[in-house]
Amino acid sequence: MMKLNQYYDDRGVKKYMGFYLSEHTRELELEKKEANRINFGLETMTLTEVSEVIEIALTKDLPVLIQPNIKTIDGRGFNDNIVGKVLGFSGDLIYVNELCISINLIRHIAISENVKWYVRSEG
Repeated sequence: MMKLNQYYDDRGVKKYMGFYLSEHTRELELEKKEANRINFGLETMTLTEVSEVIEIALTKDLPVLIQPNIKTIDGRGFNDNIVGKVLGFSGDLIYVNELCISINLIRHIAISENVKWYVRSEG
């Protein structure tokens, strides 16, 4: 008597090696994009220019975009920009959201566009 699966050669895990979940592939693509992204240096501002922008942001309660003057580990660009509201300052330190940043480490600062966090419903 012949067994049912006698002629079936199971390749085990090998048969699934070509299949990836779409979420997995998307995450791999995002990681690759992130690894290849370079933050080019914006114009270097003087301490006076930086202070003027900070003063405007504080008085008008506007968010700022800060590029720190810190290169990435591989030296191909600068660290990510910091976006947030200036909450205050103490000496040469400013407080943006929960971060404390030395004014001397700011390469570039600009008033940021207001980002709406809500959607106004019509009607």
